[in-house]
Amino acid sequence: GIVDENLNLSDTFRVPSLKDGRMVRLISQLSPNEEQMFRNMIHRLNVLLQTAKEYKVPVMVDAEQTYFQPAISRITMEMMHKHNVNEAVVLNTYQCYLKDTYNEVLNDLEQATREDFYFGAKIVRGAYLEQERFRAEKLGLEDPTNP
Repeated sequence: GIVDENLNLSDTFRVPSLKDGRMVRLISQLSPNEEQMFRNMIHRLNVLLQTAKEYKVPVMVDAEQTYFQPAISRITMEMMHKHNVNEAVVLNTYQCYLKDTYNEVLNDLEQATREDFYFGAKIVRGAYLEQERFRAEKLGLEDPTNP
């Protein structure tokens, strides 16, 4: 997964080419410096979470806008898989004002059950309600928020 400190992020996300079916990089825009910054971030997260585990302190990963959240959630779920073996150390944040949140919680809970790690969740109303509605309207996208 992407929490391997020795892995290049651009090698992680591969998809079949529409032209010939070969597996190609989905992300090809990362420079070697950006790849190293990502590996440094993953290393720091692992050190932080290992220390939190030793001191029995839970770490709640906060949620952000919808256009950032998939990456944050992916990293958080992988960190749960790695660090939530005997107890919930890592918790993901779920914003209840978003239409997709219920299904995301169910999917993440099912993954934790299937892969045998503790699921950690923080449920919040969410702080970006108006911002998300404005952005969706401005870009002609479906409103991601609950009425």
